[in-house]
Amino acid sequence: MSTPTYLRPEQLMRHRPPALLLGTVVESTATGLACDGIDDGPWRWARLLEGAAQAAGLFSGLQPGGPSAAAVIAEYRDVTLHAEGYEGGVRFHAALDRRILGFWRCRVDARSADGRLLLSGLVAVAPGARS
Repeated sequence: MSTPTYLRPEQLMRHRPPALLLGTVVESTATGLACDGIDDGPWRWARLLEGAAQAAGLFSGLQPGGPSAAAVIAEYRDVTLHAEGYEGGVRFHAALDRRILGFWRCRVDARSADGRLLLSGLVAVAPGARS
């Protein structure tokens, strides 16, 4: 993966703190995205899942023909919690699993600073309302 220092989630997403959970884009290519979390937690399951969904939305939105900022999360599937919670830095990963009509289904995970898997699953991003 390359490291695009110009990508800043707060400039690309409609979320704003405290709802925005992505801090820095660490790596981004046509096949995947990695972002550090906005803070050191605490990271409970719902916050980990939301951060992973934001990574999926940002990744799919950056792809040619991807959804706009009006995109919404359409589905969570096969989500597995590997830890009850975590305090410390978190890195979110998103990669395309498959395209389904206008939907982008991404494989996501959240990992601790030492690489331990905290959450994994699939997130489907829908195009949202057309304007």
